[in-house]
Amino acid sequence: MAAPSIQGNADATTTARGVEFPADASGRRSTGSLARDVVAEALSSIDPNARRRMDASKNWRKDYVSPFVEMVACGVNNDSAYRTVSSTALHTLQSRMVGITGRGEIPMKDYLSEVRVDDANVPDTETIEGTGEAATELAIPYRGSVLRGAALAGQIEKWRAEGVIEPSTADKLLEVQQHPEWLSLPGREVAVLGIGSEMGPGNVLLSWGATVLAVDLPSSKVWARMREQAGTIAGTLRMPTYDGEAGIDLLTQLPETRAWISAAAQAPVTLGTYLYADGGTHVKLSSASDALAAALFDDGTVDALAYLATPMDTFVVPGDVHAESNEAFEKANKVTSVRGALGRLTMGKGFARNYPVGSGPAVHDALVTQQGPNYTLAKRVQRWRATEELAKGRRVSINVAPATRTRSVLKNKALAAVYKGAHHFGIEIFDPETSQALLAALLVHDLSTEQPTRDFLWEHEADGASSGGLWRQPYIPRSALPAAAAIGMALRGK
Repeated sequence: MAAPSIQGNADATTTARGVEFPADASGRRSTGSLARDVVAEALSSIDPNARRRMDASKNWRKDYVSPFVEMVACGVNNDSAYRTVSSTALHTLQSRMVGITGRGEIPMKDYLSEVRVDDANVPDTETIEGTGEAATELAIPYRGSVLRGAALAGQIEKWRAEGVIEPSTADKLLEVQQHPEWLSLPGREVAVLGIGSEMGPGNVLLSWGATVLAVDLPSSKVWARMREQAGTIAGTLRMPTYDGEAGIDLLTQLPETRAWISAAAQAPVTLGTYLYADGGTHVKLSSASDALAAALFDDGTVDALAYLATPMDTFVVPGDVHAESNEAFEKANKVTSVRGALGRLTMGKGFARNYPVGSGPAVHDALVTQQGPNYTLAKRVQRWRATEELAKGRRVSINVAPATRTRSVLKNKALAAVYKGAHHFGIEIFDPETSQALLAALLVHDLSTEQPTRDFLWEHEADGASSGGLWRQPYIPRSALPAAAAIGMALRGK
C-alpha cells in the first residue's frame, strides 16, 4: 500500500504533517512555554493567585517542581479540585497542541473528529498466531531466576514487608497467582502503543496467550524480533503494515492509527500507552495518544485504558504510608545519626523528612529538577486522562511502576549512579524483565476484576503502586539522591 493520505471535512485530500507544539506570534514552537501555560491555566481554575505566583518565577526550568506538586496536593481531601485541575490541564493542552495538515492547523482536541482516513489508506493487518504454550501459572523473572508458586508468593510478601510494593499490590499479585486463567485475558484484546517499550507488557501478555494489537515505528527493530519469535509466543499478535512493512508513526499517522485499531479489533479493546521519547517529542506523543484514547473511547472501540505512572513524580499516599515513613525518619534521624547530622548541617536540604509531621493522607514528592518540565508534563497527561475517565466511571488501569534499569535511564550517568547507590537507602531498583512481568500481572488483575469504588480519585493511583520503597522510606528522594549518586559513583565498576 502506498503512503497514506487523509481527508478533512472538505472534499480536498491532504497529506498529514503531524502532531506539533503551537506556534507563537513569531512562528516559534516553544516546548517550555506550553508546559508553563498548561500548569498556570490549570492551577488558576482553583486558585486566582496561581498565575501571578508562576509569573513571578524567573527560572521555569528550575521552579516547575512546585506548581506540579501543587496540582496533586489540591486533591488530598478535595475531589472536585483534583478533577477540575486535571480536566482544565487536559483541555488547555489539547486546545493548544495541533495537528498540521496541508489545509492548516487543527487543535488536537478536534483533530480526529475533523480528519478522516480514506479506507484505501488504512494499514493492512499482519497476524501472527503464536504456537507456543500458554502460561498455566504466574511466573516473574527475578535476579537470574524465575519465581513461581511458593517462591513467588514468598518474594511478594518480602516486597510487601519491606515497603517495595504496597499491600494492595501484593494482594493483587497473589490473586492473579490464584487465577492463572486470567493471564491470557480471554475475550479481550490489548492495543499496545509502544510495543518495543522496555516497561510495556506486550511481550509478557503474548507469552501468556493474550491477543495484542501492536503499534510502534516502522523503523523499530521490534517487528523483526516479533516475527522471529512467532514460535515462542502463545498469543495472537496483530501488526499494521504498508506493503508488507510493519509499523506506523503515531505523530504523522494518528488518524490512520485510529482507523487501523478500529478495523483490526475483534473483541473489547484496552488501549495501553507505553511510549517514551526524549524532550518535546515525549509531549507530542502524549498529546497524540491522549487524542487517540478519547476518540476510541467515544466511538466504542475501546472500553478500558492502561497506563504506567513513573515513581519519580508526585502522588497522594494513604495515611499508613505517611505514618510508617515518619516512624522510619525518627528512627534513622536520631541526634547520633550521621544522616541526621548532615540534615541539620544542610539546613534540612540533605536527608529531609519525606512527609510533614502529622497523620492521614499526605503528598509524596519525588520530582527532581533534572527530569525537566517536558517529561513531567508528558507523564501527567496520562494521569489527567485517567482521572477524567475514572470520574466518569470508566475502566482504567493505572499503576505506579518501580524504578527500573532501562536503557533510557542507564545512558544518563548521573541517574545510573543514583540507581547503583539506591539500595543503601532502602530503595530496590528492578530489572526490566521483572518490572514487565509484575506490571503485566497488575494489568491482568485490573482487567479481570471489578473496578473498586474509591472515596477520592487519587486512591486509584495509590492502589497497586510499586514505588520500589520510595514512598515509605524516611527521606524525600531529592534530598538523598546526591548521597546515593556519590555511593553509586564510588561503586562503579565493582
